[in-house]
Amino acid sequence: MQSEKPKMQDTQQAALEFLQDTLSDQRGLALMHGPEGSGKSAVVARFLDSIPDTVAVANIDGTRLHAPEFLTRVLDQFGYGVELDTASDMLKMLKVIVTHLTRSHEAPVLVVRNLGAMYPSCLAVLCSLASQRVRQRYALRIILVGERPYHRVIDSPRMGAIAQRLVGRFDLEHVEEKQLPELIVTLNGQVVQEFEFPGTRALIGRSDFCDVHLDEICVSRQHALLIRDENALILFDLRSRNGTFVNSIEITTRVLHDSDIISIGDHRLKVVLPDYFSVTSDAATSAGDTARMKRIEDARREKLRRHMQMTVNEGQKA
Repeated sequence: MQSEKPKMQDTQQAALEFLQDTLSDQRGLALMHGPEGSGKSAVVARFLDSIPDTVAVANIDGTRLHAPEFLTRVLDQFGYGVELDTASDMLKMLKVIVTHLTRSHEAPVLVVRNLGAMYPSCLAVLCSLASQRVRQRYALRIILVGERPYHRVIDSPRMGAIAQRLVGRFDLEHVEEKQLPELIVTLNGQVVQEFEFPGTRALIGRSDFCDVHLDEICVSRQHALLIRDENALILFDLRSRNGTFVNSIEITTRVLHDSDIISIGDHRLKVVLPDYFSVTSDAATSAGDTARMKRIEDARREKLRRHMQMTVNEGQKA
C-alpha cells in the first residue's frame, strides 16, 4: 500500500503542474478528468492556492446548474453581485467585467467542476466566454474538471470555441473500474448530455427534478423512468402525453439492450451497456417468463411511480 502512495502523489503533482502551465499558455484552457477518489479535489485546491491574490478566481460546481444560476455564481465569486433579469443580460455583464479585469490586472480564472453534470445551456455560456478576446488575446482562463474525458461533448462542432483553445487533457488516473450503463443524449444530431447510471433508478423528463433533463415542450414533466434490476436496465413510460419509443416502436415497458435508441420528443437517447449486462434477446425469452416479468415490472412501476410522485411533491413544497 505504501509503495502506491508516491505514485498517486506524483500523478497529482503532474496534474497540478499541467494546470499551472495552462495559465501561461496563450490558449489558456484545459480539461482534467479522473474517477472518484483520484484526487481531483485535492489538485484543484492546490491549484487555486497557487494563484496570486491579485487574480480574480471563480470556482464553480456545475452540478445541475442552468445558465442563470451558473452566471450568478461566477459574477458573485468575481466580486460583482448584481441582480439582472435574464441570462443574456448576465452574460453581457460578465463579459464587461472580464474585459475590465483583464485590462486592469491579469486574466481572471474560471474553474468548472463536475462538467458532465451541467445542463446544455451552461455549455453554451462556456463557449461564449471561451471565445471572448481582449487585445487579441483570450480574456478568460478556463479549467474544466470532470470524472470522464467527455470527448463526444468537447469535440462536437457546437463546442468549437472550447476545442480550439484546449491546451490538453490530463487523465488524473487510469483505473480499472466496473463500467456503468450510460445514455448518450442527442438533439438534432448533436450530443447534449452523457448520463451515467450509478444508482437503481433515474427519472427522464422536462422537470428540473429529473435526472435526465430534456428541455422540450413536447416532453412530459415526468416522462419515463429507468430502473436497474441487477444486470438489466428497464424503461417505463409514465403515461406520457406523446409517448416513449425504442427503436421507433412505442413502448410502455421495455428491457433495454446495448445500442437501443430511445426517442422522446426530438431527443434521442442511445443506450450503452457494459459487457456484464444481460444480452438475452426478447425472442429468446419464453412466454411464461415474459408474462411473469411483466407482472413484476408492473408492480415495481406502480410502486416507483408513487415514490417518485412523493419525491417530486416534497421537492415542490421545499
